[in-house]
Amino acid sequence: MLDAIRKHPAYEKILDAIKLGKITEGLSLARATRLPVLASLLLDLNIPILLLTDRSDRAITLFDELGFWLPDVEKYHFPEPTPLFYEQAAWGAVTRRDRLQALTALAMYHLPGDKKATEPIVIVSPLRALMTRTLPRRDFMVSSRTIKLGQQVNPEELLRQWVGIGYEAVDTVLDFGQFSRRGGILDVWAPSEPFPARLEFFGDEVDTIRQFNPATQRTIKNLDELLISPAREYLQSKATSLMPEDQNVDEFYLPFIHKMPASLLDYLPKNTLILIDDVGNVQSFAEELEEQAVKLRQESIDEGILPEDFPVPYITWSELIDTIQSMRWVELGRSTAKETSELAEAFLPGERYGGRLKPFMDDLSEDCQEGTNSYVISRQLSRLKELWQEH
Repeated sequence: MLDAIRKHPAYEKILDAIKLGKITEGLSLARATRLPVLASLLLDLNIPILLLTDRSDRAITLFDELGFWLPDVEKYHFPEPTPLFYEQAAWGAVTRRDRLQALTALAMYHLPGDKKATEPIVIVSPLRALMTRTLPRRDFMVSSRTIKLGQQVNPEELLRQWVGIGYEAVDTVLDFGQFSRRGGILDVWAPSEPFPARLEFFGDEVDTIRQFNPATQRTIKNLDELLISPAREYLQSKATSLMPEDQNVDEFYLPFIHKMPASLLDYLPKNTLILIDDVGNVQSFAEELEEQAVKLRQESIDEGILPEDFPVPYITWSELIDTIQSMRWVELGRSTAKETSELAEAFLPGERYGGRLKPFMDDLSEDCQEGTNSYVISRQLSRLKELWQEH
């Protein structure tokens, strides 16, 4: 189906306009057509894409369905933290990992030399995740370090660095953001890696680097190098110098630890294409979130929970859209469209069958007899194939 979209004159016209940066209106696409169009654009433009939507459940649905359209492309879900703005509560471990994986993948585009990322990726983000302040990109890059086979490095120095970027010392590494030491062996699990790694030293020389299964301790594969990026969205080393020793520090204090506001947008390479699901929905939800945040802030100050000078923990929508408009961006929906686009008109809504398979098969058969090409997209494809063969 993507081949059919990519050959359509209306799509080719849109593609040329995006390349020239001349898209100013929404594409007015129906929701079901947005991901195949996104997939087509990624294949043709070969650049990173950020897909921004309003709510978290919509982002999860889009990310899940994206696996069908782009099975071989790296995809990242950039989730929103569970706590509300100004609410002091722990971030979930999965949320922290997924966000750090996306930040690390984008940071790879800014690395110097031949290690710079070249393959396009797709990141799906709900609005509140984008609004949430994160570790400034410069701090992230400076704090990341690649360890290579045969490199001379003091293990004690590595341990100090890992603590400073948020890693936790444990007896046995079982989760990301942890490290352990047994003599000349260091185990560490970087957030961007699917498995922990074991570094064995001969003196100060890195003798071996290998990924291993934390449950069985068996080696998965040997590595030539390993990127260790921050394990939190703030630097523990900075927090230690700013916060009282007995203070339990977490992401709640990020805007206090890092004064410079930063968001996911700061990590995007310059050639990124930003696709907004529906600008109207995103803007309305932003207004709702900001109103909620202002109310919660005042309540927390009145109750003595929050100091009056506590920094704002989010980037406002007006600031975000100003940044977005300085980049290449397109609305997939219709809130900024003056009229329905030619590409939207190329997609016609089909009959709603609601599980009625016989009318579906009859209509499909009629299309075939008339010489019409039909594309069937379903999670029940094997069953439909079977029924079609019987038909």
